Amino acid sequence: MNIFAMDTSSLTATVAVQNDEKLLGEYSVSNKLMHSQTILPMTDELLKNLSMTIDDIDVFSVCVGPGSFTGLRIGMATVKTFSQVLSKPVVGISSLDATAYNFFGTDGYVICPIIDARRDEVYNALYLNGEKIVYDRALHIDRLLEELKGKKVIFAGDAVMVQREKILSHTSESWLIAPQNLILPKASSVAYCAYQRALEHDFDDCFTLNPVYLRKSQAERELEERSKINKN
Repeated sequence: MNIFAMDTSSLTATVAVQNDEKLLGEYSVSNKLMHSQTILPMTDELLKNLSMTIDDIDVFSVCVGPGSFTGLRIGMATVKTFSQVLSKPVVGISSLDATAYNFFGTDGYVICPIIDARRDEVYNALYLNGEKIVYDRALHIDRLLEELKGKKVIFAGDAVMVQREKILSHTSESWLIAPQNLILPKASSVAYCAYQRALEHDFDDCFTLNPVYLRKSQAERELEERSKINKN
């Protein structure tokens, strides 16, 4: 079973191809170019280097969020198009699940992926011993850190770079920050999560699969604030 995975939920654009449990190749780029400019050339180059074509893919997978609103739409539109045109199944994976999977087998530590949601808020879920113990949510970083007091924690995700000093200020806690090579979602982790679901024939509907935002966009919130001001 050949699985193609894509993640554009953060500043990193990443694609991977996996055959059953074997990772065949992975390509990740973090730069100032928009994902819309990079993701298709990356996909084409990866497949060419593997002597494959898009027709060789059996299952498509993509991060559905939470994360960058624009990035999510780019990745999901691309993968859903592949799935629809080729009549192949698709699997949507939480970006928090994919980030946490980078630490599969790290028993005894709470795995805490945090994705920047602006205004000192983060998208978050919690994992312990391979189980998801708190599901995807959006909350203030101070509330999260208070909740984690007294626990052994590994932090990962792009919000670590924003909230690093605040996390490290809790010197009395058994908290670790992931190394840079593991801090962001990896397409290979997306692929493996999708493989587990594919084994159970647990696929998503290409036509109803949508991004998971968890909250309104900044533009929507600003529009609501302006509307309230105008009413007053």
